[in-house]
Amino acid sequence: MSSIPRAVRRGFTLIELLLVITIILLISGLFLGLSTGDAGGLPAGQRMVASSIRTARAMSLMNLGPVAGGVSHAGRYRLLILNDPNDEVNHLRQFVIAVGGVSAAELGNLDPSTIVNTTSAPYRWFSPEPPQMLPQGVVFVPPGSETTTTMALSVASGTRRSSIGQLADNTSTTGKDAPAASPPWMIYAPTIQPMALSEIGADMNPKKWFYVELQGGVGASNHLGRVLLVLAKANVRNTGTGTAAIDVQADSHFAAIALRPNGDVSLTLEADEMDKAK
Repeated sequence: MSSIPRAVRRGFTLIELLLVITIILLISGLFLGLSTGDAGGLPAGQRMVASSIRTARAMSLMNLGPVAGGVSHAGRYRLLILNDPNDEVNHLRQFVIAVGGVSAAELGNLDPSTIVNTTSAPYRWFSPEPPQMLPQGVVFVPPGSETTTTMALSVASGTRRSSIGQLADNTSTTGKDAPAASPPWMIYAPTIQPMALSEIGADMNPKKWFYVELQGGVGASNHLGRVLLVLAKANVRNTGTGTAAIDVQADSHFAAIALRPNGDVSLTLEADEMDKAK
């Protein structure tokens, strides 16, 4: 007795379609909740910055540098924060990862330990991700030593400010990278094409960024002293050529991200943590 072949099932049932649509909406809601234009405020800003630091740390642990799939020599892994008071929209709100190093193909007969100048070839920089913006109404609070931007809120001297000491290895560079400064800074334009800092011309609109750095191969902090990135619920306004101010309404409108010596990060809203001058 021959069996009757079963009908081939085609398409989806209504319940399956509704389930797929529900999942898509849930995922969309998640990503929209992480967008820079939402009302996530300080907690969202903390998560974004912490995520970028962890990404940089992962790259530093793998020691991946400015060559596809290759190993970097003298690698440096940085989170850059824009410091351009003349750019009222992006000043202290835009941040990006920058990775520097020398690929094996460009190393030649050089001893990697002798590569200390991060500003010229064969040392190259690139950004693996495009720049990001903090949520609307959230800004970085620069260190107290960065006097071009003032804070329109009366707080104790040196408190409620980011703290970024000079690099521990104090690399000898000149011109477009200042690792011995506090905070350290560099002149850079985000690029996916590895380039020497000296090759980044005016047409790319390079700007000044201050940064935190993680050590290649170990992922640890490369700074003397503690590193604390303070965020504030505030507005940035240009007050003149090369100067700006951030308007904070209350001392409760602050949050911070601490970079630990081992390279891990922690988030805090504790006033005691942010009120330590050093």
